[in-house]
Amino acid sequence: MKLARGFRLLIMSLLTLASGGAMLLLVLTSMVVLGFNGTARLQEENGPTALRASLIDVQVGRENDMPTQQGGGEVCGLVFGAAVHRGALPGPGISRRVGTAARLYHEGVLQHIILSGGKGEEGMASEAEVMRDVALENDIPTGDLTLEDQSRSTWENLLLSRPLTGSCTSVIGISDRYHLARIAYLARRQGFPDIRTLPSDIEPSWPFEMKSISREVAALLYYMVITHVYPIDDISQHDIRDSIEQEVLGSMITK
Repeated sequence: MKLARGFRLLIMSLLTLASGGAMLLLVLTSMVVLGFNGTARLQEENGPTALRASLIDVQVGRENDMPTQQGGGEVCGLVFGAAVHRGALPGPGISRRVGTAARLYHEGVLQHIILSGGKGEEGMASEAEVMRDVALENDIPTGDLTLEDQSRSTWENLLLSRPLTGSCTSVIGISDRYHLARIAYLARRQGFPDIRTLPSDIEPSWPFEMKSISREVAALLYYMVITHVYPIDDISQHDIRDSIEQEVLGSMITK
């Protein structure tokens, strides 16, 4: 009798854990998908994007007009790095993200672009260097580009790029849409609330995006844990580099 009762309690406990896990996965997946559109809303006037952006502050629910220049400041794009192929060739993610930043630059929305991403491994060019080459091919002057080539993760993309935004009146983070929820969450945890997010113009293939969503769910869970376990100032010491996340979590977290 006691054995049967214990077995029932075990089954009930396992079912409770499974339902709680499923609910957590559902919530995290919803966060990723709801972040697809980003938090930057570009105002359209007479066809092309206007020289101002209407940005929605989702935290306080108010809409703010952001002039392109205010007191000599600049609207800056922060482009998040992605995979580099064969040593120094841009992967599709880099092409999508830098291409979007280039369009916004030529339309007058951005006045400066920060390219953030370090080396995936020794012997390869940094993501920032490869992104710079793509930006130059898109006719963006060198003087309007700043490279941050030391970061190894999304956390460090934000942490190391923030000191480079001193002249920026506003910052628009640009990446693939599946990546935006992680960027927004980590920015909040770092106290970097002024950054808005915007998806790249071109979406990746749906099989790749489905896999990426599952990775981002795992990434959000990981960062939610680690940012509450360690002091925020110490996270870089304990962070999992994006370049080796596949090895550590079995291909569950990548950019």
